[in-house]
Amino acid sequence: MAPLQKRALYGLVFGIVWAMAIGLVFILMGGVSVFDTDRTFRLIMDGIWIGGLVVYLVLLFPIVRKPTQVDERDKLILDHSPRAQWLAIIFALVAWVIGLSEAYHTQGQVPVVFLYVMFFTILCVSAIAQCIGILLGYRSMNRNG
Repeated sequence: MAPLQKRALYGLVFGIVWAMAIGLVFILMGGVSVFDTDRTFRLIMDGIWIGGLVVYLVLLFPIVRKPTQVDERDKLILDHSPRAQWLAIIFALVAWVIGLSEAYHTQGQVPVVFLYVMFFTILCVSAIAQCIGILLGYRSMNRNG
């Protein structure tokens, strides 16, 4: 298994655990209404989100920083992985926009707190989708030669 592939697999496993932890903490601490009013809750969530992004940086940055660890196949996979990442981001944004517009259609406006939650959700989706894109790239390379 290539170093980039290993790091993507570790990133995917971490990303799933990270997203589940975020969802669990968010729900157990009271959801959006409490998030909007409780500064401590927002700081806890910020810590979880930023901590997860730092872990992703530690996992994937060494490969990008040292190009000698990356061969032509890895570069090709890194060039194509953003396709999966952007597709996942678009679908996540579509889900947010449709869900929020349907939920708040009669009020005519969406509460501002959802912008914050949506932004960090998209960061999570982006990080996980990048790992999936890398793993799919290796899988298709192994099948197609």
